[in-house]
Amino acid sequence: MSTHPLSDEHREAFWRRAGWDPLLPDAEREAIERRWDDESIDLAEIFGF
Repeated sequence: MSTHPLSDEHREAFWRRAGWDPLLPDAEREAIERRWDDESIDLAEIFGF
């Protein structure tokens, strides 16, 4: 796993694959952002998500 934080671009690209969109209501966007932190994104990508 990465020891460096993800770039904003990398994080947003992953969130978009998980259903995130800037036009979603705030609560829905924030739920995706909380669910998919950098460590979770790293693990998901290791397993091919």
